[in-house]
Amino acid sequence: MKKMLALVTALLMSTFISTMMMGSVRADIGSETWRGYTYKGTDEYYGADVFAYEEGSTAILDLVVHNDYGQDINVSKIKVGFDWNINYTTEFTSPYEIASGNSTSFSVTFTVPVTTDASNLVLHGYTIFVEHVNATGQIIDTMTTGDTYRKDPDFAVYSAVQADAQELHQIISRMPKPSFNSTSARLLVYKAQNETGIGEALYERGDFAGARAHYSTSLILYNEAYTTEETRGVKREDLDVRLVEAQINNLQAWASMVSSLSTTSMLLGLAIVLFGIGYIIKQLGTLRKPVTESVKE
Repeated sequence: MKKMLALVTALLMSTFISTMMMGSVRADIGSETWRGYTYKGTDEYYGADVFAYEEGSTAILDLVVHNDYGQDINVSKIKVGFDWNINYTTEFTSPYEIASGNSTSFSVTFTVPVTTDASNLVLHGYTIFVEHVNATGQIIDTMTTGDTYRKDPDFAVYSAVQADAQELHQIISRMPKPSFNSTSARLLVYKAQNETGIGEALYERGDFAGARAHYSTSLILYNEAYTTEETRGVKREDLDVRLVEAQINNLQAWASMVSSLSTTSMLLGLAIVLFGIGYIIKQLGTLRKPVTESVKE
């Protein structure tokens, strides 16, 4: 009887240890990538790097699951649970098998809620769940990303106005800003920069409508500066062309005058030479005339 009890105890301990060892081996959920976002980067209102989606838009989360259980697993469901108490699920009619040691990518697609359901005034955390089952469809385990919701949330839900303000700011920040020659264009740029600064200050305070208005004014002023500089450049090019044409005409006039003077001088010189020759010939004729003898009385 004691031997039987010892055997049963050993079997139970072996099963418990095996279960503990299996439970300690977890699949790795990594390589999370968001797609279709409205904005990705540093948001000065939240003071953090974010993945931001406008309310009502479509969000897509891609992730890679690595099977390090030591045996094949059958993934039946992928879920993303947000702190606004909604889980978004990708469920497979037939469980998706991942061989031991292999990795597979999955996606979860959902519609971002309106800001009355998921506030745009705070960042949101989420947890990823990967459920896998046995051959009969019974859930064996649900892998997660760890803590319930992220300690460092990075998911932002933008209102339509906030999304507009962020988009305008990104357009302004990416605009080429050459050095303008026109005084009027430079003044417009200074005004545009001032409007941008006001917009940034308002955005940081959460006044997204005010920020959008000032960003819009800034963009208009920048466009006016480009137009002013372009108009001035065209006018200057026209003046330069006219100046060159005037210089060419002036040179042609001088060339004609010089040519005319040269011809006149040549003819005048020739006339003087001919006159001189005639005068010399006349003098030679006078010298050759015989002297008349005096009449003797």
